[in-house]
Amino acid sequence: MPSPLRILYVEDNPVVREVTSELLINDQRQIVALGTAEEALQEFAEQTFDIVITDISLPAMSGLDLARKILTIEPKAPIIIASGYFLDLSLKTWGPNVRAIIKPFEGSEIDALIEELCAGHS
Repeated sequence: MPSPLRILYVEDNPVVREVTSELLINDQRQIVALGTAEEALQEFAEQTFDIVITDISLPAMSGLDLARKILTIEPKAPIIIASGYFLDLSLKTWGPNVRAIIKPFEGSEIDALIEELCAGHS
């Protein structure tokens, strides 16, 4: 049986974090949901994750800054940046493993993006 996909999810709004975590979790996924980029960096340094999903607007350190720091640690880390506004053009230079998704998103949209970025996970 394949190991579950480990997702690090970062969202500062507790209601959105809870609702989205419920949307993301299933039998093949484990979610670690945190409220700040600083907590996420600490967790990323201590554990292995298959993908990082972060809101762009976080207190203190932004989701973009978090993504940059994660990419310095693990350059091929799959990262999804969630935003209420269009980001796609600015992320093209970040490489094929960094994508954006517009909030609010449907479960099928995030599922397809996770599947695309984590293809071959076992």
